[in-house]
Amino acid sequence: MTDGRERYHWLRDGIALVLRIGTLVSIGVVAIGYLVGLVAGPGDGQRPLVDLVADGGPPAIIGAGLLGLTLLPVAVLTAAGIGFARGGERGRLLTTLAVIGLLLVSLVAAALLARPG
Repeated sequence: MTDGRERYHWLRDGIALVLRIGTLVSIGVVAIGYLVGLVAGPGDGQRPLVDLVADGGPPAIIGAGLLGLTLLPVAVLTAAGIGFARGGERGRLLTTLAVIGLLLVSLVAAALLARPG
Protein backbone atom coordinates (compact mmCIF):
# COMPACT_ATOMS: atom_id res chain seq x y z
CA MET A 1 0.00 0.00 0.00
CA THR A 2 1.30 3.44 -0.90
CA ASP A 3 0.42 6.83 0.48
CA GLY A 4 -0.05 8.39 -2.97
CA ARG A 5 3.43 9.90 -3.19
CA GLU A 6 5.97 8.80 -5.75
CA ARG A 7 9.22 7.49 -4.44
CA TYR A 8 12.37 9.59 -4.90
CA HIS A 9 13.75 9.23 -8.42
CA TRP A 10 17.47 9.98 -8.69
CA LEU A 11 17.49 10.90 -12.36
CA ARG A 12 14.57 13.30 -12.17
CA ASP A 13 14.50 14.54 -8.60
CA GLY A 14 18.20 14.16 -7.80
CA ILE A 15 19.43 16.14 -10.78
CA ALA A 16 16.78 18.83 -10.28
CA LEU A 17 17.74 19.17 -6.62
CA VAL A 18 21.47 19.39 -7.37
CA LEU A 19 20.87 22.03 -10.04
CA ARG A 20 18.51 24.06 -7.88
CA ILE A 21 20.66 24.08 -4.74
CA GLY A 22 23.98 24.35 -6.56
CA THR A 23 22.88 27.29 -8.66
CA LEU A 24 21.28 29.15 -5.77
CA VAL A 25 24.25 28.65 -3.45
CA SER A 26 26.81 29.63 -6.11
CA ILE A 27 24.91 32.73 -7.18
CA GLY A 28 24.39 33.65 -3.54
CA VAL A 29 28.12 33.37 -2.84
CA VAL A 30 28.96 35.49 -5.91
CA ALA A 31 26.41 38.12 -4.80
CA ILE A 32 27.90 38.22 -1.29
CA GLY A 33 31.35 38.65 -2.82
CA TYR A 34 30.15 41.56 -4.94
CA LEU A 35 28.49 43.18 -1.93
CA VAL A 36 31.64 42.82 0.16
CA GLY A 37 33.60 44.22 -2.79
CA LEU A 38 31.33 47.25 -2.97
CA VAL A 39 31.97 47.97 0.70
CA ALA A 40 35.70 47.17 0.65
CA GLY A 41 36.50 48.88 -2.66
CA PRO A 42 37.62 47.64 -6.08
CA GLY A 43 39.81 44.61 -6.51
CA ASP A 44 43.20 44.40 -8.19
CA GLY A 45 42.13 43.21 -11.66
CA GLN A 46 41.55 39.87 -13.28
CA ARG A 47 43.43 36.81 -12.10
CA PRO A 48 42.98 33.07 -12.51
CA LEU A 49 40.10 31.61 -10.48
CA VAL A 50 42.41 29.49 -8.33
CA ASP A 51 44.40 32.57 -7.33
CA LEU A 52 41.23 34.50 -6.51
CA VAL A 53 40.06 31.79 -4.11
CA ALA A 54 43.49 31.36 -2.52
CA ASP A 55 44.23 35.04 -1.88
CA GLY A 56 41.20 35.90 0.29
CA GLY A 57 39.04 38.99 0.48
CA PRO A 58 36.01 39.86 -1.65
CA PRO A 59 37.52 38.40 -4.84
CA ALA A 60 37.92 35.08 -3.02
CA ILE A 61 34.21 34.99 -2.21
CA ILE A 62 33.33 35.72 -5.83
CA GLY A 63 35.86 33.12 -6.97
CA ALA A 64 34.34 30.52 -4.63
CA GLY A 65 30.90 31.15 -6.15
CA LEU A 66 32.29 30.88 -9.68
CA LEU A 67 34.13 27.71 -8.72
CA GLY A 68 30.83 26.31 -7.43
CA LEU A 69 29.17 27.09 -10.76
CA THR A 70 32.11 25.48 -12.56
CA LEU A 71 31.80 22.28 -10.51
CA LEU A 72 28.00 22.11 -10.82
CA PRO A 73 28.07 19.87 -13.94
CA VAL A 74 30.22 17.35 -12.04
CA ALA A 75 27.63 17.27 -9.24
CA VAL A 76 24.79 16.83 -11.75
CA LEU A 77 26.61 13.99 -13.48
CA THR A 78 27.27 12.38 -10.10
CA ALA A 79 23.54 12.45 -9.33
CA ALA A 80 22.83 10.97 -12.78
CA GLY A 81 25.44 8.29 -12.17
CA ILE A 82 23.75 7.33 -8.90
CA GLY A 83 20.45 7.07 -10.77
CA PHE A 84 21.99 4.92 -13.49
CA ALA A 85 23.68 2.68 -10.91
CA ARG A 86 20.44 2.22 -8.98
CA GLY A 87 18.57 1.52 -12.20
CA GLY A 88 21.11 -1.08 -13.32
CA GLU A 89 22.05 0.85 -16.45
CA ARG A 90 25.70 -0.07 -16.58
CA GLY A 91 26.44 1.39 -20.02
CA ARG A 92 25.07 4.79 -19.11
CA LEU A 93 26.85 4.67 -15.77
CA LEU A 94 30.19 4.02 -17.49
CA THR A 95 29.54 6.85 -19.95
CA THR A 96 28.69 9.18 -17.07
CA LEU A 97 31.86 8.20 -15.20
CA ALA A 98 33.93 8.82 -18.34
CA VAL A 99 32.41 12.29 -18.77
CA ILE A 100 33.02 13.09 -15.08
CA GLY A 101 36.63 12.02 -15.53
CA LEU A 102 37.05 14.23 -18.61
CA LEU A 103 35.53 17.22 -16.82
CA LEU A 104 37.79 16.79 -13.81
CA VAL A 105 40.90 16.35 -15.97
CA SER A 106 40.01 19.50 -17.93
CA LEU A 107 39.45 21.48 -14.72
CA VAL A 108 42.81 20.36 -13.34
CA ALA A 109 44.53 21.15 -16.65
CA ALA A 110 42.93 24.61 -16.73
CA ALA A 111 44.08 25.28 -13.16
CA LEU A 112 47.63 24.19 -13.96
CA LEU A 113 47.82 26.12 -17.23
CA ALA A 114 46.46 29.30 -15.63
CA ARG A 115 49.40 29.51 -13.25
CA PRO A 116 52.30 31.67 -14.42
CA GLY A 117 55.55 29.96 -15.17
